[in-house]
Amino acid sequence: MTTHPENAHSSDQQASGHCGHGCAAHAPEAVREAAASANGAEYDRESLRPREIIHHFPLIDELLEARRVVFGGDDQEPVFQGYRAHAYHILNFGRQWMTAQPERDEKLAIAAVFHDIAAWPNDNLDYLRPSADQADAYLDAIGRSEWKPEMRLMIEMHHKLRPYRKAHAEWVEPVRRADWCDVSFNLLRFGLPKSFIKEVNASFPLGKFYPGHVYKVSAKWMLRHPLNPIPILRW
Repeated sequence: MTTHPENAHSSDQQASGHCGHGCAAHAPEAVREAAASANGAEYDRESLRPREIIHHFPLIDELLEARRVVFGGDDQEPVFQGYRAHAYHILNFGRQWMTAQPERDEKLAIAAVFHDIAAWPNDNLDYLRPSADQADAYLDAIGRSEWKPEMRLMIEMHHKLRPYRKAHAEWVEPVRRADWCDVSFNLLRFGLPKSFIKEVNASFPLGKFYPGHVYKVSAKWMLRHPLNPIPILRW
């Protein structure tokens, strides 16, 4: 099933309105288990009727292509493609928990591209704030500065272990759920049917990006920063 941006909203009228990834840095097994025990069961009881999958969203590809150089040379192409896949996971998963509104998919796409972007080119695990800074600059450039408060929270809170319930939660929480879905190897589904997740994963495979590249970068960071091993986590 393919939905293009221009007709995504019409398909939403027939869908339920309830409510990747491999990020460039992820929690170890113990943290994933803690997150699962904290909030997994709450959402597994939810029943969602997923919207159709968006297979092509030009904004994601335009933004990533403009930043391809930060991922490195040809040998890093699998990582670039894996991050692109993760961005499409964020878009397709995140929109499932949101009601239809004109700016929904565009805003999710921007968050999906920028949420880990400052991890490159230096394998930086402390990337949340600089990633949000890059998103701020982009929003200023396109005349969308009014989106900056929620966009910063969407990026800086996407590794939060517990549900986000403060300002702009309607934007922040779907991105957090979408990212944890990928980070947890789909153990955390937050009500999404397994069949839907399987179809998204098949359409956008993470490949060598997650867990391979992410775990390698995380291990290198932990060796260099033993007193600050996982700076991206938020309680």
